Amino acid sequence: MVAAEPGAERRAAILEAATRVFLRYGFKKTSMDDLARAAGLSRQGLYLHFPTKEALFKEAVAALVASLRSAFRGALARDDLDIEERLVTAFEAVNAHAVEKASAEHMNELLEAATSLVGDELRRLDEDTVADLSRALQRSGVAARWKSAGISAHALAENLYATSNGVKHRVSTQAEYRERMRVAVRLVCRGN
Repeated sequence: MVAAEPGAERRAAILEAATRVFLRYGFKKTSMDDLARAAGLSRQGLYLHFPTKEALFKEAVAALVASLRSAFRGALARDDLDIEERLVTAFEAVNAHAVEKASAEHMNELLEAATSLVGDELRRLDEDTVADLSRALQRSGVAARWKSAGISAHALAENLYATSNGVKHRVSTQAEYRERMRVAVRLVCRGN
């Protein structure tokens, strides 16, 4: 068994608390005092772990991206579910968290800050998600049904991912997100 790096659990707890605060208040309105309070630290204690709010935000986004990527891939790999349910579950893993947790008022500002500070990480998440979707659509045989229409697995994946991103901004509950994505997935899986 490998021992955890000293302070790794504490750092993970700080990142989790910071993510909740950023999602609730946005990047600009969140102060180091807010972040320290949420993590159960003094501001000076927080500075021992992260020198700036930007550094904390970058690492929180990177941790969130890694978590989302892992959850997405885990959902796609579930052999106990049919392809439609795997896709819906995978989309929920990536996007449904943002439906109720993040204030709509702060979502655009958060995306702007994340793009500015860690844009490459977000771009890679988008690319990896589309590539993973494309492989799942190919392996399941869904993509083959669209070949005669001239639509590739990659194009199906890109459109499903774009739909998912759009839906998360138009709904107010995770249940509504799931139902809207179920329709989009069903159209792709049964459509042609």
